Amino acid sequence: MKIDILNKSKKKKYLQELSYLGELKSKALLIKTGKERIRAYTGALANEEIWDFWRVFPVEGVGLYIGKENINRSGVREVRLSTDGLHLFGDQVTEGILVLDEEQEIDWFLGKEVVVGGSQVKDLKSYFVAVKSRSSGDFIGIGKLNKDKDLVYNYLPKERRRKEQGS
Repeated sequence: MKIDILNKSKKKKYLQELSYLGELKSKALLIKTGKERIRAYTGALANEEIWDFWRVFPVEGVGLYIGKENINRSGVREVRLSTDGLHLFGDQVTEGILVLDEEQEIDWFLGKEVVVGGSQVKDLKSYFVAVKSRSSGDFIGIGKLNKDKDLVYNYLPKERRRKEQGS
């Protein structure tokens, strides 16, 4: 597993590519693991110490998994946050917020795609959205709208989903 500690300009570029959620800033060290995963590290180790540690113990990740940068099936570069990344930057997220009602939230937590429309999506400029619960006011994940902006694809990890009753 390859790691790459993002320098100041790469970190700035990554955070700028997430601008569909607002102006995000972080003092954490950003580390790219593998081909696409981005992790945030705020511990006491310096860059060289992280490299020395990784050479001896090539662990998959250092820090908290906060997002991904990859090329989608259409060949377009995409950058998105993970659910943990959304919570890390939660107080800075001011744009691209999709609020779900209680019925939609049930589908969301079951891992299903959610039908949306009208006033829910009229002000959304990006296809990636921060999904928020109307009832609790908390962020509950990251989703991606389809081209028609009438369906949001669910990126909630399987281990965070509810099981359907009777299954």
